[in-house]
Amino acid sequence: MTSGPRTDLGPFSGPNATAQPWAHTVGALQRTQKFTLCTVRADGRPHAVPLLAVWVSDGLAFCTGPEEQKVKNLATNRNCILTTGTNTLTGFDYVVEGTASLVTDAERLDGIATAFEQAYGWHLTREDGTWHGMGDGMRTASVQTYFVQPDIIFAFGNGEPFSETRYHFAR
Repeated sequence: MTSGPRTDLGPFSGPNATAQPWAHTVGALQRTQKFTLCTVRADGRPHAVPLLAVWVSDGLAFCTGPEEQKVKNLATNRNCILTTGTNTLTGFDYVVEGTASLVTDAERLDGIATAFEQAYGWHLTREDGTWHGMGDGMRTASVQTYFVQPDIIFAFGNGEPFSETRYHFAR
């Protein structure tokens, strides 16, 4: 994104808060290694699960097994949320609201797999890595790879001043 999303300061910000620059937020999303994905089951009940994701091509990508609950949920409702952040009252929390799409294009799958391998290193590339072979699974589509196109991203600053920066993406 050349100019970045439209940015404003939300109503839950302290009186001395300023909007967090987009570069800071996208940098944090690029460095983050674990997110929580929130989807909705067909019967309306929520579903949340921690997973690996990478910021690539101005959105978040993740993969999962074809029989997982999140795949079933996204088949009926592609809207989802990914969250990450701190578990203290300092630092930032991030919420990415968007629409997930199944990625099937071989070139795009290769790019996402490469981004995962760069982000997670030996965990994916060495035989003793926890997720060894996941990149190849993405490339061969033996796992389901999703791309989440953001509609809005929130960066919640914890500590004085508390802040709520909103980044609005054009569709």
